[in-house]
Amino acid sequence: MKKIAFPLFASIALASSAFAGHEVKETKEVAPVEPCFKDKELQLDVFASWTDTRTHENVNGPKDGFGGGLGVNYFFTRYLGVGGDANISAASNGLWTFSGSLIARLPIETGSLCLAPYVLGGGGFQTDGINAGTWHAGAGLEWRATHTLGVYGEGRYTWAGAHEEDNVRVSLGVRFIF
Repeated sequence: MKKIAFPLFASIALASSAFAGHEVKETKEVAPVEPCFKDKELQLDVFASWTDTRTHENVNGPKDGFGGGLGVNYFFTRYLGVGGDANISAASNGLWTFSGSLIARLPIETGSLCLAPYVLGGGGFQTDGINAGTWHAGAGLEWRATHTLGVYGEGRYTWAGAHEEDNVRVSLGVRFIF
C-alpha cells in the first residue's frame, strides 16, 4: 500500500501545481485617440478673399475686388478662442482691414471626419484713404485634413460707420495648427 500511496500523492501534487494560479491573457493597450480640435491651440491663417463694399455715399472707383491676408487665432478652450487678421483687397481702390474677433466653434469629430462650424464677432479698423472704426460678425466652417493642417471658408459683414463703406467679405484659406 505504501508503494502505491507515495506515487499517487506525488502525482496529485504535481498535477495540482499545473492547474494552480490563473490563466494569463496578453492584452494590448490601445493608444488614446488625439482629438482633432484641442484646448490651447494656436493657429496661423493664410487666406484669399473677395470683398464687396456697400458705400453710403456715391464714391468713384471699384466697389469690389479680390484680396488676401494673414490671421492668427488662439483657442484657450476647445470651444472658445480669440483671433486677429489683416486683409488687403482691391475693393474701393485698396481697402485695408485689421480686425480682432471672439470665436465660438462646435467641433464635430466622427471617425476620420473633423469639422468645426464657428461664429465670430468683433471690431477693428479699416482704411482706403479714409480711416474708420469697424464692427463685424460672421460664420465659417473648418475641415481638418490632419492634426496640424486645416482648410476653412468664412463669410463676414463689416459695419464701418455712417459715411464709410460697409463690406461683405468671403474668405477661403489654409490654417496651420500648432
